[in-house]
Amino acid sequence: MEKISFFLKEGEEISSFQNSKKIAIYEKQNKWIKKEEIKINVGQFNTMQSLRKYFVDIVNKLDDCKIVVVDKAQGIPYGVFYEADYSIWELSGEPEEFLNMIIEGEKKHDVETKNSENESVAKKLEEGYFLIDLNELQFTKPELTSKKAIIPFLEKEAFDVLEVICCHIPPWLIEKEKKNEITMDVSKLKKNEYKLLISRGKEEQ
Repeated sequence: MEKISFFLKEGEEISSFQNSKKIAIYEKQNKWIKKEEIKINVGQFNTMQSLRKYFVDIVNKLDDCKIVVVDKAQGIPYGVFYEADYSIWELSGEPEEFLNMIIEGEKKHDVETKNSENESVAKKLEEGYFLIDLNELQFTKPELTSKKAIIPFLEKEAFDVLEVICCHIPPWLIEKEKKNEITMDVSKLKKNEYKLLISRGKEEQ
């Protein structure tokens, strides 16, 4: 089912993550309808930790709606949505101007991403040891989410260790570790930067 979430000002104009007052969720059944509105208040938070937690909670509320639209994507909220494997659009105007255009763009992106996945983004540092820097990929290949960057490598490549640099540990990797599909050693390099050392789990050996 096609769903899109828009971050909006008090009216119907698209806004940034930080300045929005509500989120409008549109869903296409036979036609597009506004399915739900969620009131938000980002200004109440004055620490990065509380802001991050607030947006993680928003991600959970959006559930299976994996497309978000803002007029400017930056900062902690952008990192939270990127790590949660969302497609993030930057547009100015009102939601109903863009609904069909976004879905068509998503279909085109899927084709382009499929082609990109055939080009490995992992760097071989030594025999059996590879690196994927998600922080770098946010800028060089923004169409590649964490899943699209890492999963093809896990499925196709023979490796001993995959090092991943990221600003936030992707929740789907934590789930893979819980299922014993991978083992993962996590270390914090500095504020908002982590190093993950990933090996195949017992289920995959």
